[in-house]
Amino acid sequence: MKNEEMLKRLGSRFLNNSEIQQNQKSSKNSLDSFKSGTTTVALACKDAVILGTDKRASMAYFVASKTSKKLHRIQDHLWMTIAGSVADAQYLVDIIRAETSLYQLEREKPILVKSAAKVLSNILFNNKLFPYEVGLILGGVTEEEGPTIFNVGALGSLLPEKYCAVGSGQNYSYGILESKFKDDLSIDEGKEIITAAVRSSIIRDIASGNGIEYVVVKESGPAEKEFISIKEK
Repeated sequence: MKNEEMLKRLGSRFLNNSEIQQNQKSSKNSLDSFKSGTTTVALACKDAVILGTDKRASMAYFVASKTSKKLHRIQDHLWMTIAGSVADAQYLVDIIRAETSLYQLEREKPILVKSAAKVLSNILFNNKLFPYEVGLILGGVTEEEGPTIFNVGALGSLLPEKYCAVGSGQNYSYGILESKFKDDLSIDEGKEIITAAVRSSIIRDIASGNGIEYVVVKESGPAEKEFISIKEK
C-alpha cells in the first residue's frame, strides 16, 4: 500500500470520531511532549572537516543519557552527526554506511561526499509523508571536492555549507561560528571554534551538556577524535 493510500484510509470520516482515531491523537500528543535536544556543529578548514557535538541525550526535562554517541564514522573520510530521534538516526547511519561501503567495494575508490549526501537525501525525501525525525550533518574530505559539509534536513533538503549547526542549541552555536569563521582556517583554529561553539550551547541550552566530542576528518589517514570535559577551559 502506498503512503498516500494509507493517509486516505486514516482520514476516513468513519474513523474521525472513533476510539481508534482518538487514541492515535492522544498518542501523538503524548509523543509531542517529549522533545529531544542536542547540539551538533561542523566547519570546513583548509585541509580537513571538523564535526563536534555535546554528549547529552534528553527528552523534555529528562536526561536520558550523559554519554550519547552523536558522532558516527560512515567511512574513513566521511563522518556524520545526528540530532533528533535516536532510533531514526541510528537506522539511517546503518543504511548510509552500508550503501557507501557497497559503492566503494564496487568502484574501489572513496565515495564523494556529495554522492553520499544525495543517497541520504533520497532516502529522507522518499519518506517525507512519514518523515524521519532527524537533523543530520554529513562531512568529509576527498581529492576531488576538498573539505565538504552538507546540512541534510529531515525532508531531504541538501544544503552545502562552510559551517553549520543543528539541534536545540544551534542558535547559540551559530553566534560563535558566524563571528569567528574565516576561510582557510588551520586545524587548530577550527578545533578552538568548534569547542567554543558547543560550549556556548551547553552553557545556555538545558538539553545540551555533559562534555564536548569532536572529530577531525582528513582525506587520508585515521580521523582524530577527542573528548573535552565541560569543566576544562
